[in-house]
Amino acid sequence: MQKEEKVVVVLLFMALGSLASASWALGDFEEDPDEISISLVAEGTVSSMKTTAGGHLIMRLQSSSIPIFVSRESGAEEVAVRVAKGDRIRVVGEISEYEGDREISVKRPGDVEVLR
Repeated sequence: MQKEEKVVVVLLFMALGSLASASWALGDFEEDPDEISISLVAEGTVSSMKTTAGGHLIMRLQSSSIPIFVSRESGAEEVAVRVAKGDRIRVVGEISEYEGDREISVKRPGDVEVLR
């Protein structure tokens, strides 16, 4: 083996060693699709409101086909008291999936604001 070839082999081993150390230190680089969340703001007039048997609230806006979901734990009861059909609201939430359909999930009651 020539001197240049030995240098290249040593550099390759050093690079592999660096990559192995970085991988060990930083962990797995694969993304988990369940951990990806997209936040958004939706605004519009409430066209329907429905409380489920579990105490969750599902609202629909005239301007969107994606329902807004407020779980019982996220303050569905409080939102249902403040918001009525025909109100113009602004919602901050995350896109999530339920039974294969997308919805906007609200994390806390303050994320639903009635606009005057």
